[in-house]
Amino acid sequence: MVGVDFGSSSIKAVALKGSEGHYQIEAIASIPTPKGCIVDHQLQDVAQVAHALKQLRRQLNSRYDKAATAVTGSSVTTKVILVPRNLSAEELENQVLIEAEQHIPYPLDEISLDYETLGINANHPERENILLSAARTESVTTRLAALQEAGWNTKVVDIGVHALARAVNACLTAQKTSAQMLALVDVGAECLTFAVVENGEVIHSRLQNFGGGQFTRELAKLTDMPEDEVEREKVDNRLPEALRHDVEQQHITAILQHIRRNIQLFCSSSGNKPPTALFLSGGGSRVPRLAKVLEQELSVPVLQPDFGHLLGGKRTDDGDAAYMTALGLALRSFTPCPI
Repeated sequence: MVGVDFGSSSIKAVALKGSEGHYQIEAIASIPTPKGCIVDHQLQDVAQVAHALKQLRRQLNSRYDKAATAVTGSSVTTKVILVPRNLSAEELENQVLIEAEQHIPYPLDEISLDYETLGINANHPERENILLSAARTESVTTRLAALQEAGWNTKVVDIGVHALARAVNACLTAQKTSAQMLALVDVGAECLTFAVVENGEVIHSRLQNFGGGQFTRELAKLTDMPEDEVEREKVDNRLPEALRHDVEQQHITAILQHIRRNIQLFCSSSGNKPPTALFLSGGGSRVPRLAKVLEQELSVPVLQPDFGHLLGGKRTDDGDAAYMTALGLALRSFTPCPI
């Protein structure tokens, strides 16, 4: 399957080949998202997005016609619930529906719901953990419609943060690195995803309306240049050094503040200690000195994606960090996953 990640500034795709534990990236591509077509993670214009997807598919030049994609944003809810052990399938489904009515802020007839058993709860062995995931059905159907119009048959609709965590786990395995409790920070164009992964499982996640787009817009104000042009100059590192340095420092400080608040919120709400390492990804994370500053200020190692092992030594043109969710989606071809 091809992993297709819908972003507010670009749509990314990754195709893998091989077998579980021995895969390589076969193809990787991205295309700008048509302006105004994805707002707050929701597709606003299926026809325009489908047109972009057709271009993306040509760029990808992959033999696969099956796709995996993800939903994210305020319309998505994930929660680990506890239920009595040894329930029948029918009893478990009824219990999940009861829990869903309590935890999901939408009528059940407006959502798509899935759940999976994660195993016995360590603190309450008479109960088991169930991962409950739900999304507004409209968020799912618009993605399916756009992908279908582009010629892709969607086999999996995942949750964005779980796809991200899956990609992180794969990268850590390839890099022969591990962390018992790891903070994930994915900086997109308009959204910062913060999550905590313990022993490979997402135990906390939170999305915030903050990303690299703020950096671009601030530069555009100071230069009187169109945002698209500023973005190109920023990526190519052609902006005046003094101007970029000042705005960049403010942006790094803002990211650091967001991460600190998220870590504090995680610790206070869960009673856990802070994560022992941080994994930094997302197109908005490609800011010089960001990883180094975070490492110094947070006093934890900061890890970053490196697709070199998966690409046989080759690197992507646009940077590995932006493709993590698409990679996690493509991995659904090889690994059994809770969601």
